[in-house]
Amino acid sequence: SMVSTQSTGIETGVLVFLPLAFISTFCGETGKAPKRDRCATLSQDDLLMLSVSALGSLVGCAAAFFITGWFGRLKPLRVSSGVQVAIMALLFVCFGEFYLFGVATLIKIINAIVVMIIWIIIPETFATIIRSTATGVINSSGKCGAVVGTAAVILFFYVSPILVVCVFVAASLLTFGMSFVLTKETRDTILADT
Repeated sequence: SMVSTQSTGIETGVLVFLPLAFISTFCGETGKAPKRDRCATLSQDDLLMLSVSALGSLVGCAAAFFITGWFGRLKPLRVSSGVQVAIMALLFVCFGEFYLFGVATLIKIINAIVVMIIWIIIPETFATIIRSTATGVINSSGKCGAVVGTAAVILFFYVSPILVVCVFVAASLLTFGMSFVLTKETRDTILADT
């Protein structure tokens, strides 16, 4: 559930971070936080980039389904968690608005893969009688992660946008480390109904 909390926090945090990044012209370490009392509208191009970037989550979910069918559960979880750390680190540098859009889309895709693999592993790990509880724990921890991720972005962005990136990288590193806690490969595992 710790991995679910962090991954969902990242997913929601990135969704909150992107509009702020676009209006502040965030660009790696050179990004400046906008003033809190300044309302800014997003252009149609910004809204299009946000929408396309958000669609990365759908692509990631579909990819996770096929990846876990071909390669199992644990290896893809660990690899995708490691790749997530590397992609998050790409936010420290910037070459322009389209670079930010590309990195954000990759983050949405890889994070959706991580979250979806967790949603596949946990129900396959527990017997029928416990499965509902396990799924509920994942759901609850994911919601907590969403609240924490959103709060972290809102609290830290106005102090320093790069601080938000540091939080994303730290959460990704924690997710990567926690992915090694799961040790049971669940592909093709048949659990008895209880």
